[in-house]
Amino acid sequence: MALVHSYQLIARPGSESALGAALEALGEAAKAIAGSQGAMVLQDRKEPQKFLFLEFWDGEESRKAAGSQLPKEVMGQIMAALGGPLQMADWDRLAG
Repeated sequence: MALVHSYQLIARPGSESALGAALEALGEAAKAIAGSQGAMVLQDRKEPQKFLFLEFWDGEESRKAAGSQLPKEVMGQIMAALGGPLQMADWDRLAG
């Protein structure tokens, strides 16, 4: 079954653009990994420091295997721009 892995992130004040750009780069990198069905980056309209990053995978195995293939530089940029706790969840993709 297809899997969606979500990350809810909060940017440090003034780092909204940096976090958005780093998440876009992460999404592009994820597309090239086996088992990836792409990614989506969303930014809250009312609270622009809040982001939602969605990864779409063939299954749990491909998502777990992807961790070592993600660009370390981009991951460092994301961590540097974070201003709050990172929340993650896994979802079964039923439609869309």
